[in-house]
Amino acid sequence: MESYWRKSLRSNAWATRTGIMHLILFFVFTMLSFTDPRTVGDVDNWYKPMKFASSIGIFMLTLSFLTPPLLKNANEKARQRVKISSIVVALMMWGEMLLISLQAARGLASHFNIQSPLDSTIYSIMGVMIATSSVATVVFLAPFFNKSSEELSLGTLTLLGIRWGSILFILGSVAGGLMSGILTHSVGEPGNTSIPFLGWSLTAGDIRSVHFIGLHGLQVLPLIGILGDKKQSVAAIGKLIILLYTSGFLGASVLTALGLSVVFWLA
Repeated sequence: MESYWRKSLRSNAWATRTGIMHLILFFVFTMLSFTDPRTVGDVDNWYKPMKFASSIGIFMLTLSFLTPPLLKNANEKARQRVKISSIVVALMMWGEMLLISLQAARGLASHFNIQSPLDSTIYSIMGVMIATSSVATVVFLAPFFNKSSEELSLGTLTLLGIRWGSILFILGSVAGGLMSGILTHSVGEPGNTSIPFLGWSLTAGDIRSVHFIGLHGLQVLPLIGILGDKKQSVAAIGKLIILLYTSGFLGASVLTALGLSVVFWLA
């Protein structure tokens, strides 16, 4: 596994460098949160950049991790597709992070902020970049659906995890697009209570929870598949966990649509 990690990090320079740099940015924003007393909507001014930096870092390193199977026995056209889609995603993520950081430096909200022509333009550009990166990610992930585990040199459970993780990632991205379209993350009255850092409402449906669970399915489910393929004794458990996680996403979507918090039990 260690050698595979080294290979994956080398196989996709754009994704790897973007991922590592965003994890470094996470620590930079964390230090800024301790030194900058400003808040946006009663929330630490640098929480949004921190969350996005960590999420983008993990996401881009996931693309690196998924790259070697796509390059194995691939022709030049397939290699170019992986490279170009990775570059597009990386550039869009850098653009998104730049604008989120700019708004934080100005002491303003980056999302749902259309209070001025400049803020509205920034938010619109962010939406275009995220939509572009989502399409590029689908292009990147597509070969996992039209090639067999043998062609990709992957275990069957690993490929199953990648496929379901990809599906949930796409659905999570759709949830993100929905929030952008309706200019809110709440379904119902959010109230004044929420969980720390993530900020999900304890009293109403919060689309951010669906967005989060969906996006990070791309990390959780392939990892479960890898563990299941490593030990046949836990393969059945791996399939069950993939099923439960997918069901959890669907359950969170239903609860949110009904205006109910997925973390109500923490209230």
